Amino acid sequence: MICPQCRSADCFRSHRSGLIDFVCTGLGLRPWRCHTCDFRFRARSVALAFSRYAHCPRCGNFDLERIARGRVEDGILVYAQRFLGFPAYRCDPCREKFFSLRPYRRILPSMISTEERKAS
Repeated sequence: MICPQCRSADCFRSHRSGLIDFVCTGLGLRPWRCHTCDFRFRARSVALAFSRYAHCPRCGNFDLERIARGRVEDGILVYAQRFLGFPAYRCDPCREKFFSLRPYRRILPSMISTEERKAS
C-alpha cells in the first residue's frame, strides 16, 4: 500500500474503530495508517488517488510487465479482449495475468526512510 499523502510504502492495516469503519468494510474499504506521516485513510488494495492507473486486481501492485495477449487465460470475455487489442499485464509478486484499459503508470513508493522524514 502506498500512502496517498506522502507516497511512502510504510503503511499497515489499522484497526477498525467506530460505525463508519464497519460500514466502509462492508463496501470493501479497509482502514490503513502510514507509519511515516501518521495519516489514516481507507482504501481497497490500492489507494483511491492511484486507482485510475493500471494495477494488479489481486494485490494492488503497480510494477507490472506487459505480456502477450495470448498468455492471459482467465477472466471475463478473454477472447473479446484479445480480439479488441486490450493491453495485457502480469504482476510479478502474485503472478496474476490480466487485461486493463487503464493507463499504465509505474508508481513507486518514496525511498526516504521514516527517520529522515520525521526529522525534517
